[in-house]
Amino acid sequence: MVRLETDAVSLGIVVLRDIAIPVEYPDLPPPAVTGDPAVTRRLYHAIGQDPTRNRPSSEALLRRLKKGLGLPRINALVDAVNHCSVALQLSFGCYDLDRISGSPVLRLGRPGEAYEAVGHRPMNLEGRYALCDDLGPFGNPTMDSQRTRIVPETRNALVVIFAPPDHPHDRLVWVAGVLTTAVSGRAEPTIVR
Repeated sequence: MVRLETDAVSLGIVVLRDIAIPVEYPDLPPPAVTGDPAVTRRLYHAIGQDPTRNRPSSEALLRRLKKGLGLPRINALVDAVNHCSVALQLSFGCYDLDRISGSPVLRLGRPGEAYEAVGHRPMNLEGRYALCDDLGPFGNPTMDSQRTRIVPETRNALVVIFAPPDHPHDRLVWVAGVLTTAVSGRAEPTIVR
Protein backbone atom coordinates (compact mmCIF):
# COMPACT_ATOMS: atom_id res chain seq x y z
CA MET A 1 0.00 0.00 0.00
CA VAL A 2 2.68 2.54 1.02
CA ARG A 3 6.28 2.06 -0.05
CA LEU A 4 9.11 3.25 2.22
CA GLU A 5 12.17 5.06 0.91
CA THR A 6 13.60 5.63 4.39
CA ASP A 7 14.56 3.12 7.05
CA ALA A 8 14.04 5.63 9.90
CA VAL A 9 10.34 4.78 10.25
CA SER A 10 7.79 1.97 10.22
CA LEU A 11 4.14 2.47 9.39
CA GLY A 12 0.96 1.01 10.75
CA ILE A 13 -1.64 1.22 7.99
CA VAL A 14 -5.41 0.96 8.28
CA VAL A 15 -7.36 1.11 5.04
CA LEU A 16 -11.05 1.80 5.61
CA ARG A 17 -13.46 0.90 2.81
CA ASP A 18 -17.12 1.66 2.17
CA ILE A 19 -17.37 4.03 5.11
CA ALA A 20 -20.05 6.52 6.08
CA ILE A 21 -18.73 9.36 8.22
CA PRO A 22 -21.14 10.73 10.84
CA VAL A 23 -20.77 14.40 11.71
CA GLU A 24 -19.66 13.53 15.23
CA TYR A 25 -18.58 10.63 17.40
CA PRO A 26 -20.76 11.28 20.48
CA ASP A 27 -19.66 8.32 22.63
CA LEU A 28 -15.91 8.88 22.32
CA PRO A 29 -14.47 8.84 25.85
CA PRO A 30 -11.49 11.00 26.82
CA PRO A 31 -8.31 9.24 25.63
CA ALA A 32 -6.26 7.35 28.21
CA VAL A 33 -2.64 8.19 27.36
CA THR A 34 -0.62 4.96 27.28
CA GLY A 35 2.16 6.03 24.92
CA ASP A 36 5.30 8.09 25.44
CA PRO A 37 5.88 11.32 23.42
CA ALA A 38 9.61 10.47 23.33
CA VAL A 39 8.86 7.60 20.93
CA THR A 40 7.58 9.93 18.22
CA ARG A 41 10.28 12.50 18.95
CA ARG A 42 12.81 9.78 18.01
CA LEU A 43 11.39 9.82 14.48
CA TYR A 44 12.19 13.52 14.12
CA HIS A 45 15.66 13.23 15.68
CA ALA A 46 16.47 10.31 13.32
CA ILE A 47 16.36 12.69 10.33
CA GLY A 48 17.91 15.69 12.08
CA GLN A 49 14.63 17.54 12.72
CA ASP A 50 13.74 19.36 15.94
CA PRO A 51 10.37 18.04 17.22
CA THR A 52 9.82 21.21 19.24
CA ARG A 53 9.88 23.34 16.09
CA ASN A 54 7.20 21.47 14.17
CA ARG A 55 5.60 19.25 16.79
CA PRO A 56 4.39 15.75 16.03
CA SER A 57 0.60 15.88 15.73
CA SER A 58 0.23 13.50 18.69
CA GLU A 59 2.19 15.81 20.96
CA ALA A 60 0.35 18.92 19.77
CA LEU A 61 -2.98 17.22 20.59
CA LEU A 62 -1.74 16.16 24.04
CA ARG A 63 -0.64 19.74 24.76
CA ARG A 64 -4.18 20.93 23.93
CA LEU A 65 -5.61 18.46 26.44
CA LYS A 66 -3.17 19.52 29.15
CA LYS A 67 -4.25 23.15 28.61
CA GLY A 68 -7.88 22.11 29.06
CA LEU A 69 -8.81 22.88 25.45
CA GLY A 70 -10.01 19.39 24.53
CA LEU A 71 -9.54 17.74 21.17
CA PRO A 72 -10.80 19.57 18.08
CA ARG A 73 -14.08 18.14 16.78
CA ILE A 74 -14.01 17.70 13.00
CA ASN A 75 -16.03 14.59 12.13
CA ALA A 76 -16.33 11.06 13.53
CA LEU A 77 -13.33 9.65 11.63
CA VAL A 78 -10.91 12.49 12.32
CA ASP A 79 -12.05 12.63 15.94
CA ALA A 80 -11.41 8.87 16.35
CA VAL A 81 -7.97 9.18 14.71
CA ASN A 82 -7.07 12.06 17.05
CA HIS A 83 -8.27 10.00 20.02
CA CYS A 84 -6.02 7.06 19.03
CA SER A 85 -3.08 9.38 18.33
CA VAL A 86 -3.26 10.93 21.80
CA ALA A 87 -3.73 7.57 23.50
CA LEU A 88 -0.74 5.95 21.79
CA GLN A 89 1.32 9.16 21.49
CA LEU A 90 2.10 8.31 17.88
CA SER A 91 1.46 10.64 14.95
CA PHE A 92 -1.36 9.58 12.66
CA GLY A 93 -2.22 10.78 9.18
CA CYS A 94 -5.76 10.43 7.84
CA TYR A 95 -6.34 10.74 4.10
CA ASP A 96 -9.15 10.35 1.58
CA LEU A 97 -7.91 7.32 -0.36
CA ASP A 98 -9.86 8.30 -3.47
CA ARG A 99 -7.95 11.60 -3.64
CA ILE A 100 -4.59 9.81 -3.67
CA SER A 101 -3.21 9.22 -7.16
CA GLY A 102 -1.13 6.08 -7.69
CA SER A 103 0.81 4.21 -5.02
CA PRO A 104 1.95 6.36 -2.07
CA VAL A 105 5.56 6.47 -0.97
CA LEU A 106 7.09 7.78 2.26
CA ARG A 107 10.37 9.57 1.68
CA LEU A 108 12.22 12.67 2.83
CA GLY A 109 11.00 15.93 1.34
CA ARG A 110 13.09 17.50 -1.42
CA PRO A 111 14.26 21.12 -1.61
CA GLY A 112 11.31 23.42 -2.18
CA GLU A 113 8.66 20.77 -1.56
CA ALA A 114 5.63 21.92 0.38
CA TYR A 115 1.86 21.59 0.43
CA GLU A 116 -1.17 23.46 1.66
CA ALA A 117 -1.94 21.91 5.04
CA VAL A 118 -5.36 21.65 6.63
CA GLY A 119 -6.26 25.09 7.87
CA HIS A 120 -4.67 26.46 4.67
CA ARG A 121 -1.21 26.86 6.23
CA PRO A 122 1.88 26.14 4.13
CA MET A 123 3.79 23.01 5.23
CA ASN A 124 7.47 22.98 4.25
CA LEU A 125 8.67 19.40 3.70
CA GLU A 126 12.34 19.82 2.84
CA GLY A 127 14.29 17.23 4.86
CA ARG A 128 11.11 16.04 6.61
CA TYR A 129 9.06 12.90 6.22
CA ALA A 130 6.74 13.27 3.25
CA LEU A 131 3.98 10.97 2.04
CA CYS A 132 3.77 11.46 -1.72
CA ASP A 133 1.67 10.22 -4.60
CA ASP A 134 1.79 10.83 -8.36
CA LEU A 135 0.61 14.43 -7.79
CA GLY A 136 3.18 15.25 -5.11
CA PRO A 137 3.32 15.40 -1.30
CA PHE A 138 0.12 15.02 0.71
CA GLY A 139 1.02 14.16 4.30
CA ASN A 140 3.54 13.92 7.12
CA PRO A 141 3.60 13.28 10.91
CA THR A 142 3.00 16.96 11.71
CA MET A 143 -0.02 17.92 9.59
CA ASP A 144 -2.19 16.53 6.78
CA SER A 145 -2.77 18.27 3.47
CA GLN A 146 -5.82 20.12 2.27
CA ARG A 147 -5.82 18.07 -0.97
CA THR A 148 -6.35 14.65 0.65
CA ARG A 149 -8.19 15.67 3.83
CA ILE A 150 -11.19 13.72 5.06
CA VAL A 151 -14.50 15.29 4.02
CA PRO A 152 -18.10 14.16 4.71
CA GLU A 153 -18.23 12.52 1.25
CA THR A 154 -15.12 10.35 1.87
CA ARG A 155 -15.93 6.67 1.28
CA ASN A 156 -12.45 5.13 1.47
CA ALA A 157 -9.70 6.29 3.82
CA LEU A 158 -6.03 5.64 4.42
CA VAL A 159 -4.89 6.00 8.04
CA VAL A 160 -1.12 6.00 8.58
CA ILE A 161 0.56 5.56 11.97
CA PHE A 162 4.14 6.87 12.00
CA ALA A 163 6.48 4.99 14.38
CA PRO A 164 10.16 4.15 14.84
CA PRO A 165 11.36 1.03 12.97
CA ASP A 166 11.49 -1.07 16.15
CA HIS A 167 7.96 -0.17 17.28
CA PRO A 168 5.78 -3.30 17.71
CA HIS A 169 2.48 -1.82 16.38
CA ASP A 170 0.78 -4.15 18.87
CA ARG A 171 -2.25 -1.83 19.19
CA LEU A 172 -3.03 -1.76 15.45
CA VAL A 173 -6.06 -4.05 15.83
CA TRP A 174 -7.37 -1.79 18.65
CA VAL A 175 -6.97 1.25 16.35
CA ALA A 176 -8.84 -0.52 13.53
CA GLY A 177 -11.66 -1.34 15.97
CA VAL A 178 -11.98 2.25 17.20
CA LEU A 179 -12.05 3.55 13.63
CA THR A 180 -14.64 1.08 12.34
CA THR A 181 -16.84 1.84 15.35
CA ALA A 182 -16.70 5.51 14.35
CA VAL A 183 -17.54 5.10 10.67
CA SER A 184 -18.74 1.54 9.98
CA GLY A 185 -17.26 -0.11 6.90
CA ARG A 186 -14.33 -2.53 6.61
CA ALA A 187 -10.84 -2.13 8.06
CA GLU A 188 -7.68 -3.64 6.54
CA PRO A 189 -4.76 -3.23 9.01
CA THR A 190 -1.16 -3.91 7.90
CA ILE A 191 2.38 -3.00 8.97
CA VAL A 192 5.04 -1.62 6.60
CA ARG A 193 8.69 -1.85 7.66
